[in-house]
Amino acid sequence: MKHAGIGTALALFAAGAALGAAAPSAYDLAGRYTHSFRNGDISGARFTSTDSVIIVATDPGHAYVDVQLNFFNGHECSIGGMAALEGGRLVLRDPEAQGHDGTPCRLSLWREGGKLRWTDGEGSCRSNCGARGGLTDGEMAWSSRRPIPAAEQARILSNQQQEANLP
Repeated sequence: MKHAGIGTALALFAAGAALGAAAPSAYDLAGRYTHSFRNGDISGARFTSTDSVIIVATDPGHAYVDVQLNFFNGHECSIGGMAALEGGRLVLRDPEAQGHDGTPCRLSLWREGGKLRWTDGEGSCRSNCGARGGLTDGEMAWSSRRPIPAAEQARILSNQQQEANLP
């Protein structure tokens, strides 16, 4: 009977992980996520845009995050920096950016079921976006996740460190 309990517990743990339970490590969210879609502008031009989220874990509790989103008429959102794992979510804080109400920028990313999701609450990172862009309640298919080769991870982290050291 004791073995059945352990088996049941393991099955429940595996099911929770498959359903997108809280990430115990930044490595669980690491990868490149992309979404391509038809976009346009006010002149009537139509073109394909690709949104991307890059997450490079540096240790179990931290990762470099880069979010590049495209919106109608060429508007974009762009934010990147080091994030810390807080309660199963990666949280990026940008002290130089803020929302319309002066709230400091706080972008959270997490897995929920078959999606990578993110939000900046009520628009706290709004200054990182063009007029038609936003970081509130965004998502990408988890199935779009691809590994980032080690050499590219090293290049991304090296570039991030160089940018952090600029005056």
